[in-house]
Amino acid sequence: MSRDDFVSNEPRTFRFKLGKAIASSLSGFVAGVLAASIVWAIAVIIFKLLS
Repeated sequence: MSRDDFVSNEPRTFRFKLGKAIASSLSGFVAGVLAASIVWAIAVIIFKLLS
């Protein structure tokens, strides 16, 4: 995996560099939460099927 897999390039231009960093971090955080939720949901389903 490369760094580009976790960093979102925002096409919008922001007045401040901090705004671009916050927007990129926020979209990365949201993507991470979604991925983690899917993994946990699959784990719960598999656990219920095995028990």
